[in-house]
Amino acid sequence: MKNQQNFRRVHKSNLVVWPVSDSHSWLFVAQFGLNLKELLVQKTFAFLTVCLTLLMIVPAKTVQSQQIVIGAWNIEWLGFADKRGKPGRDIVQSPKDLADYIVETKVDVLSLAEIGVDGPNEPFRSQQLDRVIDQLKESHNQTWEYVLFPKANYAQGTEDFVVRGQHTGLAWCTSKATMVGEPFRVPVGGNETYGIKFWERGANAVKLSFGSGKSDVIFIPIHLKSNRNDVDPSDKKFTEKQRQAEVESFVANLPKLKEHFKDDDIVLLGDSNFLAPEDGASKSLSEAGFTDLNEEDVGTTAAWGEGYSSAPFDRIFVTSKQPEFAGSVQTVHKTKNGTDNEIRDFKKRFSDHYLVSCVIDISDDDD
Repeated sequence: MKNQQNFRRVHKSNLVVWPVSDSHSWLFVAQFGLNLKELLVQKTFAFLTVCLTLLMIVPAKTVQSQQIVIGAWNIEWLGFADKRGKPGRDIVQSPKDLADYIVETKVDVLSLAEIGVDGPNEPFRSQQLDRVIDQLKESHNQTWEYVLFPKANYAQGTEDFVVRGQHTGLAWCTSKATMVGEPFRVPVGGNETYGIKFWERGANAVKLSFGSGKSDVIFIPIHLKSNRNDVDPSDKKFTEKQRQAEVESFVANLPKLKEHFKDDDIVLLGDSNFLAPEDGASKSLSEAGFTDLNEEDVGTTAAWGEGYSSAPFDRIFVTSKQPEFAGSVQTVHKTKNGTDNEIRDFKKRFSDHYLVSCVIDISDDDD
């Protein structure tokens, strides 16, 4: 009976011993002193256990996720070559070059900065950007759409609005995304801090859908206060404090944005002009639930030569606890070898900023 007790202990541990053939069954009978009736009971119990186990193993519903690449690019004074810095001054960027570079980065959604417009009134269009869109279609069979948002420090309807404005926008590949509703202007402007208006380029939100029943994402192209300080040159922290004020104003109005679109998947992306993790602005965004994907301050501007370094201006901020962004990592699309000649050529032909991107996972909508 000692052997029989041992067999039952093994059986009770959920390890099912299933005889391969009848001859093996009789070997078990001989070894453990079981009679045929008890063997049949054991085999029947084991069989039922296997069946119940198989019934309980129901494959989980497979969630088909889709990877979308989002990005941001400050295209230096697009449409106004005479305002570009050296060595690109007076050199018109080639629409084909820009289109090829965009496709090479594999982006599906692109935040835009420093876009010149053709006219002073809505709807705002850019002839030079239209040529890039045409090249995306002609050379790469991609259809894109875009919306532009005005820089607020020059009155609409004036010549200055056209020739001096560095406007922001959002573009997307129509085979991957569709705009939901109309853009929403987050009410952050109007007040002044240190004598300068908040958000001169505005905080404009666009909601894109990536398929029926799939995640929707709200995108806000940003171009925060530059590091140029004409107001109080003696205050070395002036522009940093201005950006902190802009971020705090945005955070204060974040509930209005979420209520308008009924969504929590939010991405701010573009030219932050952050020189480093700026305590006030970074803390405000972090406390509001955003993660800076360039928290290591990787350089994103085209710089070369002794004494010059690439600035970490371009950043993607994603909602921290949303699954769409759990694996997102920012990539800077620099020149192939990073030689001085390559960087100089990039700045001359393209921009003083590189395009930055990250991948997000689109699955069933959880909002």
